[in-house]
Amino acid sequence: MKEATLKIAQQDIDDAIKTIQDIEKSLNTNTPSKEQIKEKFISLSETVQKLEDTLKVEGIL
Repeated sequence: MKEATLKIAQQDIDDAIKTIQDIEKSLNTNTPSKEQIKEKFISLSETVQKLEDTLKVEGIL
Protein backbone atom coordinates (compact mmCIF):
# COMPACT_ATOMS: atom_id res chain seq x y z
CA MET A 1 0.00 0.00 0.00
CA LYS A 2 1.38 3.41 -0.91
CA GLU A 3 2.24 5.73 1.97
CA ALA A 4 -0.32 8.35 0.87
CA THR A 5 -3.04 5.76 0.52
CA LEU A 6 -2.15 4.31 3.90
CA LYS A 7 -2.56 7.74 5.48
CA ILE A 8 -5.95 8.18 3.81
CA ALA A 9 -7.10 4.78 5.06
CA GLN A 10 -5.87 5.55 8.58
CA GLN A 11 -7.74 8.89 8.55
CA ASP A 12 -10.93 7.14 7.42
CA ILE A 13 -10.56 4.62 10.24
CA ASP A 14 -9.96 7.39 12.77
CA ASP A 15 -13.02 9.28 11.48
CA ALA A 16 -15.18 6.17 11.77
CA ILE A 17 -14.01 5.52 15.32
CA LYS A 18 -14.71 9.14 16.29
CA THR A 19 -18.20 8.96 14.82
CA ILE A 20 -18.92 5.76 16.75
CA GLN A 21 -17.66 7.38 19.94
CA ASP A 22 -19.84 10.44 19.29
CA ILE A 23 -22.90 8.22 18.80
CA GLU A 24 -22.13 6.31 22.00
CA LYS A 25 -21.58 9.51 23.98
CA SER A 26 -24.77 11.04 22.62
CA LEU A 27 -26.81 7.96 23.53
CA ASN A 28 -25.34 7.84 27.05
CA THR A 29 -25.62 11.54 27.93
CA ASN A 30 -29.00 12.51 26.55
CA THR A 31 -31.84 11.40 24.38
CA PRO A 32 -30.88 12.39 20.86
CA SER A 33 -33.55 12.93 18.27
CA LYS A 34 -34.07 10.43 15.50
CA GLU A 35 -32.69 13.03 13.09
CA GLN A 36 -29.46 13.41 15.08
CA ILE A 37 -28.97 9.65 15.19
CA LYS A 38 -29.74 9.39 11.48
CA GLU A 39 -27.19 12.10 10.63
CA LYS A 40 -24.47 10.36 12.64
CA PHE A 41 -25.17 6.98 11.02
CA ILE A 42 -25.14 8.55 7.56
CA SER A 43 -21.77 10.13 8.37
CA LEU A 44 -20.47 6.78 9.62
CA SER A 45 -21.74 5.00 6.52
CA GLU A 46 -20.06 7.52 4.21
CA THR A 47 -16.76 7.22 6.07
CA VAL A 48 -16.82 3.42 5.94
CA GLN A 49 -17.68 3.57 2.23
CA LYS A 50 -14.65 5.79 1.56
CA LEU A 51 -12.44 3.35 3.47
CA GLU A 52 -13.86 0.42 1.53
CA ASP A 53 -13.22 2.21 -1.77
CA THR A 54 -9.62 2.90 -0.76
CA LEU A 55 -9.06 -0.72 0.20
CA LYS A 56 -10.59 -1.93 -3.08
CA VAL A 57 -8.31 0.35 -5.11
CA GLU A 58 -5.34 -1.14 -3.26
CA GLY A 59 -6.57 -4.68 -3.94
CA ILE A 60 -7.05 -5.47 -0.26
CA LEU A 61 -10.78 -6.09 -0.64
